[in-house]
Parts: sequence; structure tokens; C-alpha cells
Amino acid sequence: MPGVTNPAEAFFKDGNWGWDGTVWRKLPMVWGYSEHYAERKLNLNAAAGTNVLNGSVVPAGEVWVLEICGAFDVNTAPSRMIFTVTDGVTFAPFYRDDTPVVYVTSSWTGRIALTEGCYVQVVFFDCVLNDDLYVDLWGYKMKVAE
Repeated sequence: MPGVTNPAEAFFKDGNWGWDGTVWRKLPMVWGYSEHYAERKLNLNAAAGTNVLNGSVVPAGEVWVLEICGAFDVNTAPSRMIFTVTDGVTFAPFYRDDTPVVYVTSSWTGRIALTEGCYVQVVFFDCVLNDDLYVDLWGYKMKVAE
């Protein structure tokens, strides 16, 4: 806010503020690594047909950056696998494997920011009863400063 010189005033309570040499200004959001993100989701007793494995939901105050997602079926090759990011309502597919091989990881690498309420979902099509399904997720977490 132009002309503001007292950092004790009430509007400074939200966000990060700094002196630019002339006035106090609200600084851009600061992003920073807070911890490693890695999880394995599995279903060791899958139903015949289509099965879904979900990663953990991103909590409030964090952004998770997904860098690697891999999935495989130990017992049989599903007809197709689709990797998506979802908030439970909308779905954004980011990888599709139409020729998965039994016990070989179908993998994606890149960078996707997952925001509050979002999670990774992997769909396995045409599984056989009692298949063992695995999904591995890897990346890092950031705290939201504001």
C-alpha cells in the first residue's frame, strides 16, 4: 500500500510484507521445499474388471509436486491404465498406457502441481480376480506461505 510506513498496522497481518526502500509492499508468495513426497498404494486382492487406486489428498496449506508416477499389475496385464489428477469432481488425465505388460511398470515423469483437495488416481481396466495392483508416487511438498 503506497504511503504505508508503519508495519504494525492491521493490514500487515496477512501475507509476507517487506520494505522496498520506499514503501512497505506485500511480497510475492514464497514457495519452498518442505519435505519429500513418496507413497505406494496397493490392492492385493483386486476385483475382476476395472479397479482404481487413489493417492493421498493434498491438505490445506500445501502444494505437492508430482514428478514420477508408476503403476503395475503383478499377475496379469490390464488392457489399459489411465493416470489422472482429480479433486473428486473433475478429472485431468496426464498419462495413458494402452499396452501395459504384466509386472512391468508403466511410468510417467514430468512435473504436476497438486493443490488442496487434489490427488492422483490410477485406473486399471480389465483386471482378473485377485490381481495385485501397485501405484508408486514420488515428488516433493511445499508449504503455502500465505
